Amino acid sequence: MKFFSKLISQILIASMILMPFTANAGMIGTDQVVASAAAQANRDKVVEFVARAEVAKQMETLGLTPANAADRVNAMTDQEVQRIAGKIDSLPAGAGSSTGWWVAGVVIIGLIIWYVYK
Repeated sequence: MKFFSKLISQILIASMILMPFTANAGMIGTDQVVASAAAQANRDKVVEFVARAEVAKQMETLGLTPANAADRVNAMTDQEVQRIAGKIDSLPAGAGSSTGWWVAGVVIIGLIIWYVYK
């Protein structure tokens, strides 16, 4: 037991001498934390948008797989992700889904007019 404790103490002494003490500590500002959290939230928003079924289907028609799209989003800078996330926020909600109802409404009105005049 004495040999083991002597060996451990010698290893600790050698490691303290050979390894430099390069630990730096500093204050992190609130603005840095908020900016980092906002950048991560924007990146998550863009990744979730790319993972949506209708977006993935459109990207596959353009020749881009969803996994490849997610890799490209992860490779973007924070400014690029922020610009795309801002565009996602400015899009009208449900813009793509209302197109089908509009076409169906025109067809129904057309059929009613055709029936009335015939």
